[in-house]
Amino acid sequence: MEREYTISALENRAADDIATVRLLEQQWDDYREVMHENTARFEEAGIGMGAKTHSVHKGMAARRELDSYVGQLAYEQAELLAETAREIRSHAEFESERLRREKAGTSWG
Repeated sequence: MEREYTISALENRAADDIATVRLLEQQWDDYREVMHENTARFEEAGIGMGAKTHSVHKGMAARRELDSYVGQLAYEQAELLAETAREIRSHAEFESERLRREKAGTSWG
């Protein structure tokens, strides 16, 4: 009974950790999208003000660069979070199998 509880607790913890990773992925995606939309609005406003003005042109270039940077950062975070999720799943599967074998009296090795 104790091992069943431990296996269940392990699986629940892994599910919670995966849910946290998914939440972080969504937050990064939301942030990237907001920054991209903000850049598009800044571009529209800059065009309305006259993109030929040096300060407006410089501001638009800076926003594009920031948007690109945030997009790259969000992409890298998505890769890191995906790897984290894979590691969580792998570890949980390994531990669950180990506990099941111990419960069954099978040696692990």
